[in-house]
Amino acid sequence: MSKLTVCIIDSDAAFSALLISRMHRHIPQVVAFQISRHTLDRNRDLLLQNDFVLYNQNEISKEEVLRHCLVDRLPTLIPLLSEREPYPPKDVLMLVHEVETRAGIGRVPFPVDSTVQTCLTLSFVPPKEREKHVTRLIENSRKDFSHIVRLDIMPGILMPEDPPIFENKNGSRTCGITELLTRLKYPHFSFSEIPSYLEPDPYGDLRFGKPMHSDDMITCHSRTLLLLISRTSRYLQSLQEPSLLIVVADGLSFTRMRTLCRNTSHLEILTPLFMERDYMLCHEIDQLQQAHRGTTHLDYPFQFPHKKAKVQSLAHS
Repeated sequence: MSKLTVCIIDSDAAFSALLISRMHRHIPQVVAFQISRHTLDRNRDLLLQNDFVLYNQNEISKEEVLRHCLVDRLPTLIPLLSEREPYPPKDVLMLVHEVETRAGIGRVPFPVDSTVQTCLTLSFVPPKEREKHVTRLIENSRKDFSHIVRLDIMPGILMPEDPPIFENKNGSRTCGITELLTRLKYPHFSFSEIPSYLEPDPYGDLRFGKPMHSDDMITCHSRTLLLLISRTSRYLQSLQEPSLLIVVADGLSFTRMRTLCRNTSHLEILTPLFMERDYMLCHEIDQLQQAHRGTTHLDYPFQFPHKKAKVQSLAHS
């Protein structure tokens, strides 16, 4: 990917240096520099060739930034302060993630040696934040993949609510995935049967839906899960068109996560902010990344709700 130029308009040199350092670490192709409002007034052409402009709203307004840009080459503008009262500064990692997302870096890469890409998303964040990311991932992937299948490997209670389209007339939910887990053990099970267990999702993908029992997915043998992934991938290969299998895992043991890592080509890890306080979690995630046989992994930081963060802070004090 070509270089991304990022200009930071902020008079806090220490904050800007930290932000630039984190950007270089997470987005190697970034060329970032910091300027002040005073510097911009003396050099009015500084923003003309930038892809992104991150600006402090207390020092310069969005309208003023745009006056320094070309109409036919407007940069992506990202405010450094939250747009909700009391307008606190955004976390550095969240700003880096926002640049990644807006630049399209977070998109699942197209497979090199196959028409099928397999993406494993490991979540350590609340289900609401996980679903925001997965939904955005599916929407972005629709540009590159003709077929997208989502497989949730987690307790049923952590799975997203099924859209109304999945409800039967009597209000009951479908539960074909439970039957499928049993049938996978049969020696003559064919990948061509996979479509009969998939249901359309309004987000543009197909998914297996919730199991009959909450623990069906997490108590079955790892070999069964690997068979499910391989048979689904084989079905997608038979379609000839670019296809994506997204495996979303939550609430699993690290041993099982490492097994799944070795059998998918693209790895994402959704982590909360301030994860560095939990040394054991950091160590386990390092082990996961080392076990991954592919070449790409992405760490996405998420902020826990303020109430939970306060409880955690009190627990550490």
